Amino acid sequence: MTYRQIFDEAIGEAPPTAVDVDALVAREGRRRRRRLGAYGSATAVLALALGVGVVVQPGLPEGGPAPAYSAASAAARTQPERLRSAMLAALDREAPNLLWVRGADPVTDHGTWNGPLTDDPQWSVKPFRWVSMTGWFGVGVAARGDVRSYLAVDVGRPVPGQATGPDECRESMIGCRSFAGPQGERVLTYDVEGYRAPPVSPRQRLAIRYAHVERADGTRVTVQTHSSTDRHLMTVEEMAAVALDPEIRLG
Repeated sequence: MTYRQIFDEAIGEAPPTAVDVDALVAREGRRRRRRLGAYGSATAVLALALGVGVVVQPGLPEGGPAPAYSAASAAARTQPERLRSAMLAALDREAPNLLWVRGADPVTDHGTWNGPLTDDPQWSVKPFRWVSMTGWFGVGVAARGDVRSYLAVDVGRPVPGQATGPDECRESMIGCRSFAGPQGERVLTYDVEGYRAPPVSPRQRLAIRYAHVERADGTRVTVQTHSSTDRHLMTVEEMAAVALDPEIRLG
């Protein structure tokens, strides 16, 4: 069964919602001491996705040109190099017309998203340690047509005794779909409509999309995009296919 057929069989709608990203960020310091399972909705996941509570905040690669990411580079020399190659190969396969924004640092600041575009992936992979999970986090700012968006892929395993969530559709998720992948993976895709309201600038809309995959061995892979327009960088089918790629793995 193809990914498209899997998605055609997975249906589900939830009412739209909106979340204030800045308010979430402000509250996350208190939430870090709680289990992720206590989070009541996808809005808590959004705060983590923006880098809050992460030991390492990914930036742009340092020093020299980016490593090649062709299929032949699957056996990269180090874990971050191997994962970078696998992530970019999956993104290139599913969304071959992506371009990358130079100088987007920090990647969560929309003010840095207006830099020049390049086909040389501006993609950083670094380790992370969250309250609920540890693993590797790849991030960059990508462009497709006139849409520019934060784009991230993370892969990790839960910390013993901690809930990872979300693992089912909730009221706050827009167009949520929950279904099984081709190897029995648990797949969850959904959108969140959020906004950023800085005190000295107009309110900014965020179109946010997630694709979560949980594998039989407990490994979790998440692909997420945060666009500042009402259009998304990638379709849910494209994002789920990236998350299901078996080369994006630990070890």
